[in-house]
Amino acid sequence: MKRLFRLSQISVFAGIFLTSCLGSKFLKDDQYLLAKQKIDGLSGSLEDDAKGLYEQEANSRILFGYYPFTHLAHLYKLGENGWIFPGYNQQKAIAKRDSLEAKYDRKIATASSDKKIQKLRNKKAKKYDKKNRKVKQGNQLMRWGEPLAIYNHISTSLTAEKIDQYLDSKGYFDATIKIDTATYDSLGMIGKAGRDIRNWVSGWFGEKDRYINLEYEIELNDRYVIDSIQYDIKDTVLQALIFENIEDSPLKKGYYDQDVLSQERDFIYDLAVNNGYYEFSKQYVGFQIDSIQLGKDTLIVREVIKNPPKENKHKIFYLDSIVFVTDASVSESFDRTQEKYRDITFSFARNRYSKKVLEWRVPLEQDDPYSRDLTIETQRQLSYLDNFKFININYDTTGNYFVANIFTSPFDKYQTSSEFGFSRTQGRPGPFVNINLKNRNTFRTLEILSFDANAKLEDLRSVREESEFDGNYTSRQFGAEAAITFPQFLFPLGSYYKNKIGRFNPKTRISFGFSFEDRVSEYRRATYRGTWTYSWQVRDQIRYQLTPIELSLTNTTITGQEFDDFLTELREDNNPYALAFESAVVTSTAFQLDLSLGNYASNQDGAFVRLNAELGGNLVDIVGKSFFGDSLETYQYAKTQIDLRKIERLTRNTNLAARLNVGLAYPYGDNRSMPYEKYFFAGGSSSIRAWKPRRLGPGAYGVFEEDGDGNPTDVVDYSNEQRGELIIESSIELRQDLVGFLEGAVFIDAGNIWQVTNSLVEANEDPEGDDGVFSFNNFMKEMAVGTGVGLRFDLQFLVFRVDLGMKLIDPAQKRGERFVGNEIFSNFGRNTEINIGIGYPF
Repeated sequence: MKRLFRLSQISVFAGIFLTSCLGSKFLKDDQYLLAKQKIDGLSGSLEDDAKGLYEQEANSRILFGYYPFTHLAHLYKLGENGWIFPGYNQQKAIAKRDSLEAKYDRKIATASSDKKIQKLRNKKAKKYDKKNRKVKQGNQLMRWGEPLAIYNHISTSLTAEKIDQYLDSKGYFDATIKIDTATYDSLGMIGKAGRDIRNWVSGWFGEKDRYINLEYEIELNDRYVIDSIQYDIKDTVLQALIFENIEDSPLKKGYYDQDVLSQERDFIYDLAVNNGYYEFSKQYVGFQIDSIQLGKDTLIVREVIKNPPKENKHKIFYLDSIVFVTDASVSESFDRTQEKYRDITFSFARNRYSKKVLEWRVPLEQDDPYSRDLTIETQRQLSYLDNFKFININYDTTGNYFVANIFTSPFDKYQTSSEFGFSRTQGRPGPFVNINLKNRNTFRTLEILSFDANAKLEDLRSVREESEFDGNYTSRQFGAEAAITFPQFLFPLGSYYKNKIGRFNPKTRISFGFSFEDRVSEYRRATYRGTWTYSWQVRDQIRYQLTPIELSLTNTTITGQEFDDFLTELREDNNPYALAFESAVVTSTAFQLDLSLGNYASNQDGAFVRLNAELGGNLVDIVGKSFFGDSLETYQYAKTQIDLRKIERLTRNTNLAARLNVGLAYPYGDNRSMPYEKYFFAGGSSSIRAWKPRRLGPGAYGVFEEDGDGNPTDVVDYSNEQRGELIIESSIELRQDLVGFLEGAVFIDAGNIWQVTNSLVEANEDPEGDDGVFSFNNFMKEMAVGTGVGLRFDLQFLVFRVDLGMKLIDPAQKRGERFVGNEIFSNFGRNTEINIGIGYPF
């Protein structure tokens, strides 16, 4: 309680201090600082949309706006005024820009060849853009920051006008707006005494007590409704098409909303351009609003669709022919050949590609009416082939013929990439290298043949419980894989069906690979794996993946006597963990569905769903266990998992992200076990971040470290990996842009893993006998909870992430002692974990 009181005191005095850091000391005598602005009288989406109309924004504050320190404004002023470095001088920046331009103009004028001229022009453009950005936006600190939000009454009036127009667009034609400005006189968290202290501190720091709180007081009054809809469509054929699809029209009777009129205009346009009306424009669609004929607050909406000037109808275009130029970038000096396959005329300088496969990816058909959606879909399907870097489709209407021209330019046949770096799971970071070779159109049916190789060293602790961590590179790994991806289903389907499914980006991937791991003084493991996978997708939102067969063969050799004795003890205790180090054959069938909604891929408003289902040991069911012999372990299991993620944009620089991950596995073979990597694990940079990777759980099970006399201490031993058959994970993360490429985050993680069929741990090692088995009555009490803060460095080509996770509730502790949040600082090293990762955690 005392500690909580001290924290509240610190928070209050920090608020008093930071209130003096809003930036008013930079104001001139006749200026006021816009501290806050709010809208009263609106709620929900109306309020959110209206806030987006602010002509002037208050300066960003730290801690997601809760603490009054305008860090970006101070950063801007630091760049403008300088500190131990000179401030920004725009005239000097202009002089440097103009000098650079003149310098390159002289070089270009004296260049000896067109190639050198083009090189100099490219170099000039790049450097000029950099200098001009400094002229327009200031130096780097100014670009990372933001100008001081000096109150402007003209911007306030413009904002009120825009809000009034917005409310009109929503049917609130009689709404009133009152603008209220008040000097910034108090903060609820510090009260009158705190305000006096704040004003004294402000004066000491040179701050001026001139702040503005801006409030827009809105009274909506009644909302107008659409009572009737009338149509005035000059083209009778187009009218019939619209009335045939009238049920899909967004324009209905009800509350007036101008956005619905825009949606109706888009609906008519989409309907027209996908049914042959190539020259149709949105400008032909208009609306007349009548508020006089009917009673108060009721409207008549008249939809008017005009004909083209001097025409009595809109022309419908039908495809007379389709021409596909497969190598448009090849010089015209090459002789071109034209060959017709079905309805497509192929033109090429070199006959490289299968015309049948290309035709499957072109949904356009001769004699069909023009369709914009099918045109876009054709570009999309051809881009999925990863054989063309440039795809363009245009239509030729000359000579009374309507011709679709498809132009493509091929990628280079061979492509290589490599990656070098250091990775860390435990101990010291270890080096790794990945190399990839891609061969496009290997057999001239647009398939892609790829070769991957990798190698790495890792500093890992032994899997034995009593082993010591010596900090050496104890794991050496390397592997390779060869894969070929066909842009079709390798399945006995006729050309008719393959043509129909061509617009779903069908692919067949066949791969073979091996990996080798050498754990010093413990074991060597070689794994050989083969997969056959089908994939397809609906647009970019829904992706499916079906793996009918995955077969892996693992050969393990024990190299250390102590490790062999350790495995013998596990076998005597009937611990299935020992099976992870047996030579084994694993077969499985798997299905995966990925659903992406909104702009999730762009880290904006959107959601993502991933569903996995896997059945292991199906080949064992067919051929019998004896087929593989007695020397190979086999597994039979079922496994499913669902991963839900959502990102919601709260403000212009703040996002809220959430995740829920639930998975269940059930081993049903004779050994009641699964391959080790098929279990669930919790903890780590993309899981519960206050725990080390794979160290959380199962359930409330926990083993405590021993002192020098062999007596247990109160410190949980997290040295061993823990696995489970059930996983529940959830996370909430608040993300805010801080400055430039730097983003901050505050998060809470909760979850755990459990056993379902039988315990895989020794319950007698836990002081309270917890066995890690899931129970509906207890699982909420066994949820681990962690919180923390993090930084994300957005380097454009990747996002580098550092998170500090802190334990709040540790289920491995004894009952009544599981809340450890009060020990974060007193036992900082034991209750915190630093996680480093690439990309966002979810």
